[in-house]
Amino acid sequence: MRIQKLVLPVFLLLDLFLVVKKAEAKEVVASSKTYYVATTGDDSRSAKEASNPSTPWKSIQKAAATISGGETVVILGGVYHEKVTVPVSCNGDEKKMTIFKAKEGDSVIIDGDNGGKIWQGFFSLKQNKYITIKGIRVQNSSWYGFDIFDSEHITITGCSTYNTGASGIYLNTGANMNVLNNNVRKACQRPYREPNGNGTQECITLVRINNFMIKGNEIWDSKIPNIAGGEGIDTKAGSHDGEINGNYVHDILLLGIYVDAGSKEGYNIKVCNNKLIRTAGLGVAGELGGYAHDICFYNNLLVETIGSGLVLQSTGNGKFVNIYVVNNTFYNSAHKGFAGEIGSYSKNPDNANIIIKNNIFYNKVANARFSIWFNVAAAHILSNNLFFDFKPSNNGTNSYKAANLTPTDLQADPQFKNVEKNDFSLMATSPALKKGIPITLTGTTTLLFTTDINGKPRGKTNWDMGAYEL
Repeated sequence: MRIQKLVLPVFLLLDLFLVVKKAEAKEVVASSKTYYVATTGDDSRSAKEASNPSTPWKSIQKAAATISGGETVVILGGVYHEKVTVPVSCNGDEKKMTIFKAKEGDSVIIDGDNGGKIWQGFFSLKQNKYITIKGIRVQNSSWYGFDIFDSEHITITGCSTYNTGASGIYLNTGANMNVLNNNVRKACQRPYREPNGNGTQECITLVRINNFMIKGNEIWDSKIPNIAGGEGIDTKAGSHDGEINGNYVHDILLLGIYVDAGSKEGYNIKVCNNKLIRTAGLGVAGELGGYAHDICFYNNLLVETIGSGLVLQSTGNGKFVNIYVVNNTFYNSAHKGFAGEIGSYSKNPDNANIIIKNNIFYNKVANARFSIWFNVAAAHILSNNLFFDFKPSNNGTNSYKAANLTPTDLQADPQFKNVEKNDFSLMATSPALKKGIPITLTGTTTLLFTTDINGKPRGKTNWDMGAYEL
């Protein structure tokens, strides 16, 4: 009963938070003053002069050091060889965001020339509030691209990073963060690790962040072997209350999306509607003995995963409660190592309510060792999954074999429309149609979600299996 009481208010609070965020976004108005920056400009000009696009400043840093909160900086196209640090004097408020943005249609690049200091980026915020960064590219940084510390109400949208030694976008400690529609390529390229184990982090990293939306980003091309970092998206060290939604992560060697409580409590995180192609899949952990609960993985497409499609880590023997793995489509996981579709390696006896339902597990990979493997069998609740081919695990009393399948499980070809074109929607003759069940929060009648990966309504009864609703 204690677990059931915890789930309902937690998720309702998250939904309420997202509604409030949308309402807040509508209230934000443009700043009253706009200033301009161009590579042909002059930093000796006054603010009045720089408010005219024909007499801009030369550096973005000059603008950051001069403007007041709630004002806008428009940056004209070109390559800027500078490091930008945004002072607190730039902080906006809930009515007027401070905005740094590329001129529409222009290519604005901050080039670090492969320099910079460890643990720092080339567009930096610290103790900032209500700042939006839009359409700016940071490349060739020896460490981060964008780094944000101890800040809140920050939005990074339509930006890109390329060839960064560590994270392309790094957020450490704060609240109300939005990372939207960015492109992060070749992050975590520096093979560096400190004696205490700290490495180059992940392509998009969130450390101790609460209330966040990571949506619509493309993360790719991080393929250095034996690297000291390089996961696609990682929320860690007690991050909570947020969504990782609709991202495209592909062609990286490590986990595509990772939820790690670390030594703390990570909770209320929805990982949904993402496409992961040629990555190491999805993961959840408490690497330093932390507690991860109310973590939902749904409507995700995973194609040709290097290891298992989804892993519940044993590192640190973290505790997992209320983990939902539902309505995902797994296609040909386990190309390397001891792997299968889902590997639940934690031995923590307090794990509970790990729900695995409505998934499609399609696996014709010769290396695949199992469909589902777990150390603590009692924690798992499985039904309404489709397997093609089903591969039993063989680990003694915790084996998951054909005899464990329920009458609602299927062993059949799901009949995808066009695998060669990465179209994993279902044909009209698919046996997976209407064989899933609505997924509700444990102990309630509240639906966990109501649409498929493309936003199509699921309905109230008889959902299709997998990420796609016909």
